[in-house]
Amino acid sequence: MALKNINPDRDRDTYIPFVKPVKDLKYICEFPNCDYSTHHRTQIHHHHIIPVERGGEDKRRNRIFLCPNHHTKIFIPEATVGIHAVCGEDSIELKGWLQSTAGLVLCYIDQDGDEQYYEKKKYVI
Repeated sequence: MALKNINPDRDRDTYIPFVKPVKDLKYICEFPNCDYSTHHRTQIHHHHIIPVERGGEDKRRNRIFLCPNHHTKIFIPEATVGIHAVCGEDSIELKGWLQSTAGLVLCYIDQDGDEQYYEKKKYVI
C-alpha cells in the first residue's frame, strides 16, 4: 500500500494510506435482493432512513444507497405528500441499520407488516 504525506507542514512522520480515487468506487443498491451497481455517483440515490426534518441524523448510519427504481419503493407512514407517502404492493418501510457479529443488517417492515432483516452487501473497490 502506498503512503502519502497529506500535510508537509506537519511532522514528517505523519502519513496516511493512499486511497484509490473515488472514480473506482462501486456503488451498490442496498435494497433487499437488488443486484444494481454503478461506478457513477449520479446513478445511485442516497435516502435518509429517518428523514432529517423528522429528527434523523445526516450521517451514514441513517442513510441507504438505492437504485432509482427501488428509491420509489420506500414508504414513510408519516409522509403526507411525495413519492414516499404512497404505499404500493411492493413497498417497504425502513427501520434502520443494526450491528451484528456479521456486520450491518438492514431492519425493515415488508408488505405484509412483518419485520425483516437483510445483511448489508459489501462495497467493492
